[in-house]
Amino acid sequence: MQQLAEQSMREAAIAWHLRLTDGSDADWDGFADWLEADPRHNDIYEAVCDADLALEPAVEIAREAPVEVPGVIKAEPFPEMAPVRSARRWIWPAMAASVAFVALGTWAGSGLLTSDYAVRTAPGETRTFALADGTRIVLNGGTEIVLDKADPRVATLKGGEAQFAVHHDAVRPFTLSVGDQRIVDVGTVFNVRSGKDALRVEVAEGAVRFEDGMTHVRLNAGDTLDAGSGTIVEGSRPTAEIGGWTRGRLVYHDAPLVEVVADITRARGIAVELGSDISQRRFSGVIQLDGDDVSLQKRVGTLLGLKVTATADGWSITR
Repeated sequence: MQQLAEQSMREAAIAWHLRLTDGSDADWDGFADWLEADPRHNDIYEAVCDADLALEPAVEIAREAPVEVPGVIKAEPFPEMAPVRSARRWIWPAMAASVAFVALGTWAGSGLLTSDYAVRTAPGETRTFALADGTRIVLNGGTEIVLDKADPRVATLKGGEAQFAVHHDAVRPFTLSVGDQRIVDVGTVFNVRSGKDALRVEVAEGAVRFEDGMTHVRLNAGDTLDAGSGTIVEGSRPTAEIGGWTRGRLVYHDAPLVEVVADITRARGIAVELGSDISQRRFSGVIQLDGDDVSLQKRVGTLLGLKVTATADGWSITR
């Protein structure tokens, strides 16, 4: 029974590997659920990825000398610029499944096709998924991140906000790039928000190393860093408040309203127009994001002490 269970898990791991490397919009939420369902899944998935690389010589053989099978259409050699997956099913006796499986990884790793892929969320949409190394990423609304199928230890945040719960590996640290800046994991949970000429890093657990040219700053749990316009400002924040948006709440301490409304737009997808005379007004408090838009509108108005009016495309906040 145990062997059957392990075989079933391995088949599932191979199926997930094929889906995540076929160039389509993969089911990352489903993959994360599968990884979390059993602690053995991650180890088996990594073993499958290792087998992918180890079988590259077999792919070369299959490319050069496809085998003819009686009653089966002859498989053509792999074309140099073939798409990662087509409607045709390649067939080889004995090692057919293995070669078809490893071919995907070989093409991606050879440089013929890029192994980078982007994951995006619309304003008001959040998305949670896991990487092959066990790292868990939660994307806030209006966010784009670029990942690498060939290396789950690197990522690039193009814009928006994300929280990272990193599976630590001292030999191969997880590295997040944001423009010319880098955040290197030292075993941690951290939150990153990137906007126009501004970057904010908040560490909830463990530590990260922030790198910006010649500047290297270590941030421990509770530390924050704001980088923008050639300046770097370090601060601190209660760890329980970091990444509050993943738990449906926004926590502020003397924050400008422009930051508050930007967070609401990102998290709920509601476009907010802020009166110019109150754009620099400050706010301290907690905004719960649950409920429908009407309930949230009333709650925000009460907390801010301002008039929040529904418009054709969102809200208007005035005195």
